[in-house]
Amino acid sequence: MKKLKIKFTKKGIIALSVLLLLLAAAIYLNIRYNTDDPGNLDVMGNADEQDGDLQPVDAKVYNDYFVAFRNERNNIRAQEIEYLRAIISQGTADADTIADANARLMELVNNMEKEFTIENRIKAKGFLDAAVTFQNGTISVIIDGTSLTDEEVARILDIVRSESDLTADKITISLNRG
Repeated sequence: MKKLKIKFTKKGIIALSVLLLLLAAAIYLNIRYNTDDPGNLDVMGNADEQDGDLQPVDAKVYNDYFVAFRNERNNIRAQEIEYLRAIISQGTADADTIADANARLMELVNNMEKEFTIENRIKAKGFLDAAVTFQNGTISVIIDGTSLTDEEVARILDIVRSESDLTADKITISLNRG
């Protein structure tokens, strides 16, 4: 069997990284915005309307959202890591490309560690669940709950800022149940 030789250039790696980030954003937005189907109880935890009142939904539905979110995030990250390792191990790329791939790989690992830490610290503060993503110098936090007080938002911001060193304007907090 003939082995396919691919030469990775700096522009190619940047284009691939941008495409992967766009794919991740598209998946995130798809999950996030396809939960707004009023009048139906869907897998993502939207309430069914009966006589104008919202009916409570089993907490397992919400946990499934966070499990699915993390699984999808982990799958995308695994693909990114696989691509970066291929670039690093191929040996035909120039030194700058390999250095960029190594830097991106370290950035992914650091982001994964921060996401895990932030999610667990938020849960330790009494929230049911949280999902965190780092993208392009911003952080998105999705909290499992029906509402947040100003104090709760401040606690979440404090956690995220202490783990990321980002300012509040780079942090987005939203609710999964709404």
